[in-house]
Formats: sequence, C-alpha cells, structure tokens
Amino acid sequence: MSSEYEGVSEAIADVMFGSAQAGRPVYALADAETVRDVLEAGGVEDRTLGGLAAVVRSSLQVDESGVAPFHWQAEAARRHRRSPLETPPALPLLVVLSIAAEQMQADGDLAAHNYYSRLHRLLRVPTTEYLRVENDYRRVAALLWGSLNSWLEAWEGERGIPTAYAVGGHAFIGLPMSQAVVRQHDRAGLHELFAIEGMTPGLRISPDDMSLAMDPYATATPSLPLSSHLARLWRVPAARERIVDAACLELEAWDGSGIEAVASARPVVTTRLLAFLRTFPRKSIEFNLMLPYRSEGPDIARFQLADEESTVPTVAGPGGSTRLSGAEGVSAASLVGEQLTGEFGDDESRPFGRRPKRVAPLRWDDLQGAFVEVERISLGEDSIVLARSDARQRVEAHLAVHARPGWHELADLPGAPEGWVVYQHVQIVSAPTGQLHFDLLPLAPRARTSLTLRGGFVLPGLLRKWSVMEPPEAVALAAGASSVAVRVYRGTRIDPAELIAESLQPGELAVLPLADRDLFDGEYVVAMFVDNANKPSSTALLRLRSASTPQFRVEDVDIRLVYSPDSSRRWPLTAGPAQWPSYVNGARTVGLESRRVRAATPMPEFVPRERSTSTADVAKTRVGIPMASDSCLITGMHRFLLPPVLPGQAPTWSIEGECTTCGLVRRFAGTPWAAKKKDVGAKTIVVPEIPPVIESDEPDFEVAFDSLNHVGTGTFGVFERVAAQVEGSGLFADSFLRRLEVVGHVDVARDDYLQVTEWAVNTSTLVPTGDGLWVLIGSRSSALLAQLRELLGTGAVVRTSVDAELARVEVDGRLPVDALAEAGIAVLETSPVNAIVETLPPLSEVATSLKRVIVPSYRTAEFWDTTSASWHPATSLAKVGAYRLKDFGSTYAIRAADEIASGTIGLGNAPLVKHIANMWAGDPLVGYNSRSGSVVTPLGADLPALYGRALALCSGRAPREIVNHRMLQYPSVPRAVADIIYDRVSR
Repeated sequence: MSSEYEGVSEAIADVMFGSAQAGRPVYALADAETVRDVLEAGGVEDRTLGGLAAVVRSSLQVDESGVAPFHWQAEAARRHRRSPLETPPALPLLVVLSIAAEQMQADGDLAAHNYYSRLHRLLRVPTTEYLRVENDYRRVAALLWGSLNSWLEAWEGERGIPTAYAVGGHAFIGLPMSQAVVRQHDRAGLHELFAIEGMTPGLRISPDDMSLAMDPYATATPSLPLSSHLARLWRVPAARERIVDAACLELEAWDGSGIEAVASARPVVTTRLLAFLRTFPRKSIEFNLMLPYRSEGPDIARFQLADEESTVPTVAGPGGSTRLSGAEGVSAASLVGEQLTGEFGDDESRPFGRRPKRVAPLRWDDLQGAFVEVERISLGEDSIVLARSDARQRVEAHLAVHARPGWHELADLPGAPEGWVVYQHVQIVSAPTGQLHFDLLPLAPRARTSLTLRGGFVLPGLLRKWSVMEPPEAVALAAGASSVAVRVYRGTRIDPAELIAESLQPGELAVLPLADRDLFDGEYVVAMFVDNANKPSSTALLRLRSASTPQFRVEDVDIRLVYSPDSSRRWPLTAGPAQWPSYVNGARTVGLESRRVRAATPMPEFVPRERSTSTADVAKTRVGIPMASDSCLITGMHRFLLPPVLPGQAPTWSIEGECTTCGLVRRFAGTPWAAKKKDVGAKTIVVPEIPPVIESDEPDFEVAFDSLNHVGTGTFGVFERVAAQVEGSGLFADSFLRRLEVVGHVDVARDDYLQVTEWAVNTSTLVPTGDGLWVLIGSRSSALLAQLRELLGTGAVVRTSVDAELARVEVDGRLPVDALAEAGIAVLETSPVNAIVETLPPLSEVATSLKRVIVPSYRTAEFWDTTSASWHPATSLAKVGAYRLKDFGSTYAIRAADEIASGTIGLGNAPLVKHIANMWAGDPLVGYNSRSGSVVTPLGADLPALYGRALALCSGRAPREIVNHRMLQYPSVPRAVADIIYDRVSR
C-alpha cells in the first residue's frame, strides 16, 4: 500500500488514539478539525473529508474486476492478528465508515439502506459496483472492526477503551453506527448528568438503569444537560440503545470531571458514605465519606457542628474523589446517623453534606475498593444494607421476598454504630409492584431488566477484566418474563458456533456461574435472552486475563526496581531504578561488597517476652449534628414537600416529592386513574428457586498473586485494588506487600517517609535451597509452570505447596540451565543469602538516615516498651525510644537524645521503629530457636525489607505467623546467617 495511506493510518493512531485517550471510550468518528489534523500529520495536501476519502479509495479494489473490493484491507487485517500491538491498517477506512454513519444521523434518517448510499458517495463508488461493495463489506466487517478492537485490547486501554461492538439487528452497519452516536461535545453533558444523578466515577450500571436515569432529561425541553443532538436521536429506538450503551461506557471510564460544579449546588446528592468490610486481623466494618472533589494530596474537611467546627484530614481517592484520612478516629455513629454539613479545603467554595437515611444500600465499587452508598439498589448487584434497628423486621421481610438467598445480618460487628444493623450479600432479584413503605424505597430497584457480572476477581487496569482463575457469575433478571436465558460465547460477537455455556431458567431470573468451566484468557460475550427471543435484551463483554497474558514481559521492558548500596543510606528499606552497578533484584545480586569485618556475636536463643497490653483509648471525633427526636430518621414518618399546582396546569402522570429531612424522593400518583392503576397492578412476587450467594471460606492469595503478575508493576494504589479483594483494610495491603517483598517476589520503592510509591514483580529465578533443590522466586504463571515441567522432563520433579498463604514452587533434580534461560527463567548457581546479609549495614546507620521532622500534632501517644515488646500510653515524648502518635491515623517515629532537645522525631514504619528502639536498649528483638533452626521475632516486629529477605531466601519461605504465641518464625536459617543478622540489628 502507498506510503501516503500508511502515513494517514499512523497519524490517526497518534491523533485520535493517543495517550491522552488512555482509559476513556474511544470512537473512530472524526470531525472536520480532526480530519484536518490527521491529514496534516500524514502529509496529505487535500486536508478535507474528500482528501481522506480519496486516500481510503486508493486502498480498495473497487475498479478491479475479479478482485473483492476490500481484498487488501481484509488481508492486511488478517496479518495484523499476528502483531496486534502494531497500528491496524484499517484505521483510515474505519474513520470513513464512521463518518458515513454520522452523516446519516445528521439528517435524522436512520433507515438501514441509506447508510450505503452515503458510503458510496463518500468513496465515489460507481453505480454498477454498489452491490459488490455492499456484499464484500458485509463479508469483512467483523474482521476490519475486530482489528481496531484487538489493537486497543492489546494496548490494555492505553490508547482508549474499545467501543466498536455490534449486537442484535444491523450487525454490519451497526458497527459504524456505534461510533457515530456520541460526539465529543456530548460527553460533557453526560458527565454533568452523572453528577446530578449522584453517580460515582467508575460506576457500572445496567443499560436499563441508565435509560431510566437519562429519559427525564432527554425528553425534557430543553434537554439540559444533554445536547440537542442526543435529545433528537433519543426519539429513535435504535439510536437510543446506542446512546445508552455509550453512556454506560462513559460512566465506567468517567474520572469525575464536571462533578465539582454540580456538587457546589447539590452537595447532599454527591456526597456518599463508604463502607469497608474488614477480616484482617478480625472481622469489622469501617465507615468513611467520599467527597465529590478532586485533590492532589492531603487536605482538610471542615464539618459544621452545632456550636463549633470539626476538622478532619483528607486524602485523594480514586476516580477524582476525596475521602477522610484516618477515618478510624471518626465516630461511625456520627458519619452514619447525623446530619453532615461542611466545606472541603480552606475556603467555602466546595461545600458537601449528607442526610442520614433509615435504610441505606451500599453497592460494591471496584474503583473505590469499597461499598458506596447509592440512592436505589440495583437488580443483581452485590450490596450491603445499613438499616436502623427499629426497621429490622420490615427490611428482613422485604429481603426474604425479593433478595437472592444467602443474605444475612452481620451481628455484633465491631465498627457498626449502635442502633444500626448491617446485612451482607444482598442481591435484589425482583422488584415490588404494589405500595411500599417509605423505609423500603431505597431497596426497590428502578430497572426491571438487568444483566450483571457479579463477583469474581477484578484485575486493575484501564480495561475492565477479571482473573481467569476466579471469573464472575452472570446474573440475568427480567421482571414479568416467563423464561430467561444466559449464554456465553467465545469472542466479541454472538456466534452460535462459539457458544460455550448456557443457562435457561423458567421465570424471571437465571444465574450462570463461570468458575470451573476451564475458560481461557480472552474475550467472551455474555448475552441475556428473554422469553426465547432471538435478539438479546442485554449483553456484556467479559475479559479474562491471568499471569499467562501479562500486560508486559519483565525481560522485555526494563522497569525493574533494585536495592542498591550506592543509592542512599536507607537502601535496604527501599528500591529504586536499576541505574547502579551493584544491587539486589529479587533473589539476584550483582556487585555487592561484603561489610563483614569482625566475628559476629552469636544470636541468643529466643525467649518469649511477657507481654502486657495497655493502650490508650482514643475518643472518636464527632462530625455531624444529631437528628431531632421528631425527625423521620427516628420516627420513620417522612414529611414530603410537593410542588404547587398552578392555575391551568395540566395534570401529570406522577408528582415527585422530597422529604424535607432526609431527602428521600417518592413519586405520587398525579391523577385518580394513575392511582387506581397502581393499586390494581399490585401482585405477589414469587422468587424462583435460585442458588444462594456463596461466600468463599478463605481468601485466595494465589489468585491475588497471579493478578499482580498480570499487572507486573504499579503504584501502591494499584496494589491496594488487588489486595482489597482479599481483605479490605490498608493494614492487610501493607502486610501482604511486605510478605511478597521479603520472599523476593516483588521489589518495593518507598519515599522519604517510607510510604510505598511503586512495586514491581521480579524476573523468575530458581534459587538453590539445598542439594539438588531449588525454589522459584519472582514472576510465575500457569503457562510458565507448564513450560517448566516440559523443559525438566524426567530429570527433575516440580512440587507445589501452600506456604504462609502463598503458593510455593520447588524443583528437585537436575536443571537444563540453558534451556531455562531461553524460557526466561534464571538459575542461580549459589544461594544469594550470604551476599545480601554480609552487605547489610548496621541498623544504627539506617536509624540516622530516617527523615527528621518537627513533632506533629497528636491526640494520644504510646511508647514502645522494649522489655515486654508492647505499646504503653505515654504522657510525653521525653524518653529515648520509639513512639506511636495517634491523631486520625498513626505515625511511627523514633527519638534519640539529640532529637528531644531539638524537638524533632525520625519517621519510620511500625516494625522498623520497634527494632531500632530495642537496638538502642541493647535488647534486640530477634532470637534463635536451635531446635527448629529458625529465627523468631515477636509478631508485628518482622525484620524490614532486605533484613528479612536474607532470612526468607534461606528456605524460600515467607515468615510464618504463630498467632497463639504472638511470634513470627523465619524457618531453616543457618546459624551463621542468623549471627550476622543479629550483629546488624544489635548495633
């Protein structure tokens, strides 16, 4: 093909699908300005639509008899399958196809046959060739548009989220039509609508819910905030379906832009309660508040109380939101049951507020990693329900009729405010049709049809995808249906030949679990069919990934983090870029110099410490105004304010009223006939026999580790999104990351405050642990393990086991080193333990390198008692040692004698400051257990970073928590290695 065509193709890739589109839905539709920019970048003189069409026309064989018009395009698309990261050759053609669809809509004429006449005119197709071009396009349409989708998929959303999917009727022209519905300027109106409706960035809702939310705006005059273009198309059913699908994609990729303008006018609508269900170290619930304002870092939220102001620090949250920092210091009863009013930041331009409700549903939100308060519960969505205790009987009766079996109350749940009950695993599978008590309105979904991909392990990234090791289940609901079917097809379109799973159920609901079906990495279409219809009523795209299909190959992209003695004096605690000549990377070492200058003092035998528990109770901060005793929150009696009826005003079908206290909205019948119809329509709902919601007994750490291997590297926020699906607490995320770091699976970068900034999975490495024994450290996948077994053949045996909740892979036998190296698996001839341990500096050097700051404000302080290895209340900071300062969070610090005089402290993390304090006291926390050949420390005092890795690599095992005795054990550590570690932590 001509260099001009290739230049235009690359220009489209850069202009329309550049990095600025990362994580956003992208379309192949170009306006006149974009066409001009593309042709200018491609070096085309005629920079009009006609010029672009001429370039595309040159790639077609319209005038060649005996050759299919799209022959070259189809062959190029087939070749592109082998290199999906390369720019798809079809891009210029797809842009022209989309423009033809947009021109059809511009005239308000959506008849299918008119599409081709406009396409023929654009491409100057002779009349005699019309039928030939149309038939050949139908033959190759899926192939051409599939090359665009596969390219965007291969880039993992870095160039945008693919949108070119056609389902149902008009399978061929439906593809370009899908690109021509929503214009660039339409998106701002959609974003404003999302904010007005109280939707959260990244929220996934069903097309039916979206249609119900958009319809009042699209049918109003004027249609603000929606554009007149969308309002005109809304009247056409085929276009409405496309608009709704596009709006759902926009909401899922929305970053919160436009929400601040709405929040300033309607702060109560856009401020949401967050709930985190914890299981580590015990089951509990923690509440927070999601403020609708973007922040780049720490800030404050100022709450207005009856006679004072309460200030709470904030941190930036996902999706352009902000949440409270250290919410454990805020009263849950105040957050949940009091009127909240305040301003974000130091000025009054960003107000926020929340009214308490007697019953509040909260749906799971992958982006927030928490349950987020919603106005109405959605069909099939996994939710928790928070209710006043006096509404228990009413709520439970409602759930018994309309919820999927498996919901239950979380009784005696720590963190739940007094007077409230919490229900878990609530999935509403039917909607009431008669009169409903006011309290239960939030539990009545607006939509009547829903297809939901529920549960599963969601992978972080710009594309929505699940782990193939733990896929979701499909839940399909259709009110009033006689039968519902859910079908799963391999690929990105409905093809009966690719059907791989199906569930056909009588009644209104069908559930199709996708686990244990031996699915592979790739794309699948999940479709819902109602009453044996041929056309699906709803579809969803399911992407499955694993470590076998990583976002990048570690060996191909130099993103490694390394611990280098040349980087800083804190080098054993934090990794950095691989730019130094000596370093530790996972289990591999390069150029390390030993610091062993004297005989190490033997590590003494471990003796359990007599631990005392005496911690200070911190009073919870109130942030709201208590509700009056006669308010609807207490009495359950709402006061609805209805709009006045003006003289001559025509009656409406319904009248919307809002409770003046809690903001609950209810629609009342506007005419006698409407009221009568509502009464007649009431009927008893019978929930069909359906499988209950099943909660996994144990979290699957291996799925989480496989997910991290798929992602490969990222910020701590990315890591938290993975860890939150195992356990929602930040404490667990920190513990899980340190466990992976100490074994050598990942390297971790930290800032001056020792906060995690980045992590990266290390290259697969076989580390010797004994005679003919190796353990696999670093990245792994099912494909890599299968290849490992194949390469080893009969010369060695691969054994897998679970160790400290992580899968351990051990190899016993002879290794084909060269073949393994070609497969990307490094083999170490000798253990790296001695090289690491002999390079480690004394702990005193690390202590002096910690960042010093002026003592911050705090409400309570605790001092580390080195004898009992426990925290005790402190009335001052006048002693040398380690401190835990509590405000809305905890600050861990050390204080030497000179710092007491200067009024400063040194910042660290919990394990590090404990070891430094005991080192200063001449009483190191570590001890040796000769009987088991292991190093033992008190639980919660694990050795930091490389100090712990030197011990873990002796056996290739993570340290074991012995909870009953509050000890942490590093197994199979040679005495010589233990002695060197003791030397380093004792001076």
